[in-house]
Amino acid sequence: MCVLMRGEGLFKWNNASAISELRIRSCFGLLTFCRLEEEGELNQNNPRTGWNDIGFHGSQQIKTPAIDALSKEGVILNNYYALPLCSPSRAALMTGRYPMTYGMQFYLIQGGQPVGIPLNYKLLPEYLNDLGYESHMVGKWHLGCFHTNYTPTYRGFSTFQGYYGQTADYFSHRAEDGNYFCRFYGLVNDGHDLADPFNPWMGLDLHLNEGTKLSAVDTEFGQYSTRLYTNRATEIISKHNFTSKPLFLYFALSNVHVANDLDPIQVPEDTESLFKDIWHPLRRKFVANAFEMDIAVRQVMQSLSLRRVLENTIVVFSSDNGGQPNGFNGNWGSNFPLRGSKAYYFEGGVRIPAFVWGKMFKSRSGQVSKDLMFISDWLPTLYAAAGGNIENLGDIDGYNMLAVLTGQNKTCPRSEILINIDPIGNTKAIKVGRYKYILNPDNLHDATYDYWFEAPGNLPYTNETMLPNSTASQIWCGDIPRNVDHRCRSIPTGLRECMFDIENDPCEYHNLVDDPEYQEVKVKLLERVAFWETKQVEPLVPPKDAYANPKYHNWVWEPWRDSPQIPPNPQRYNEYEAEVAL
Repeated sequence: MCVLMRGEGLFKWNNASAISELRIRSCFGLLTFCRLEEEGELNQNNPRTGWNDIGFHGSQQIKTPAIDALSKEGVILNNYYALPLCSPSRAALMTGRYPMTYGMQFYLIQGGQPVGIPLNYKLLPEYLNDLGYESHMVGKWHLGCFHTNYTPTYRGFSTFQGYYGQTADYFSHRAEDGNYFCRFYGLVNDGHDLADPFNPWMGLDLHLNEGTKLSAVDTEFGQYSTRLYTNRATEIISKHNFTSKPLFLYFALSNVHVANDLDPIQVPEDTESLFKDIWHPLRRKFVANAFEMDIAVRQVMQSLSLRRVLENTIVVFSSDNGGQPNGFNGNWGSNFPLRGSKAYYFEGGVRIPAFVWGKMFKSRSGQVSKDLMFISDWLPTLYAAAGGNIENLGDIDGYNMLAVLTGQNKTCPRSEILINIDPIGNTKAIKVGRYKYILNPDNLHDATYDYWFEAPGNLPYTNETMLPNSTASQIWCGDIPRNVDHRCRSIPTGLRECMFDIENDPCEYHNLVDDPEYQEVKVKLLERVAFWETKQVEPLVPPKDAYANPKYHNWVWEPWRDSPQIPPNPQRYNEYEAEVAL
């Protein structure tokens, strides 16, 4: 969610009274607040928010009235994409570049892995700071913390409250991290015992950093993190001097990300009790967790309203990847009717909920945009909205979408999206115009979640009731064809590849990869993939450090290396690549 403010003014929701009747207490996701020349700017990106995990896409279970109200007054982005995993998506957001151009394209950063966005790349808050902004961050970072130079306040943010890693318990703020890479690489033995790959590391991952001062926080035990982070965001807004400096606030909540393996979906009991009609216990918690996100959005917007800065504010709401359905990693999101899940390159993993709101988009208020857009486009778009010259951004991959979003230009500058190229998993995914090509779509996972998963319904052993065309932005493809072949494969090549006409088949029912009528299309898509392969660099996949284990740092996840240099990839890298390819 991104808000841009340029002057005095009080924002009033048309249905504010209906929203105020709902007892919403927090929110989920990734929020970015930015403040422009006179006021400010806000951007929200929600981890694992599935296509059908939001009200404005037609879900009958998910209750997000505040978010839905904003979306209806803004521009809903219905042709908007990200990568299928959190670290690469967040890297694209922060750099305005495809992650495969700087080594962040493979999987996600593991706890104890000495890697992050290379320091020679300038990030979004640093660019905005050059324009006079003051930048703050709240929530999930997950872009590297092995050395202090990779932590948020060393990368453009004045302050940071949140956690460094992949996930954290919503109440204890402890994070565990299984040693995924140990099984392939082993660990660097810095004079310490190697970790047991089946015994995850555990430590406190809640920090309050101000400038160069990094502080772990263990005084908020038991406080629900969504509410804690929302209080911090509203505090920043309430204390900021908008007349002297614009504000950029990056708010990255945990919701609806899982917390851990033992208790994956966490929510206060009073919120969960509002959804007793949902029979499935984990889906019920998921819906309540999403409701907590909506509360946070409402509270943040109210804080901006009290400061009388909403008149010149831009709000960007975005997930960072698709949801995890049907118990994947303990989560119960829904991308239906889109196919697949987080970590997969089908639409359910990479086509995500998003909208933009603000006075400057008034001419397109209430519209559903079909303009092609990628998560990396926010950097040049927000930079331009803040008054910056995008030529100063250099050779980035993101496009300035401001003129399209405001209605000043009817022609979208983007015609293709390189979703990703990953040489380790031998994965390639690209969308050019209406057509999409994928090679090895499951990104190191098996084919368990490459299907279409409906959310559990209210009655036992039923699915959620779907009402086609209930909202303007809803996608509906009808019933799943009985003869659909969900295996992504080509008979002539023997490869796990597929190609879809997304405009006519957004649910990816019909694989066109071997269809004689579409071979010229396939050739053109592969030519574009080949072009981008010339731009890629080797993925950064250093092995985990044993000394990163929180037990060596008073049971706290914190920077552990003296050198900011990212170590080289392990000798077993080629063996791992070969094993995955098999």
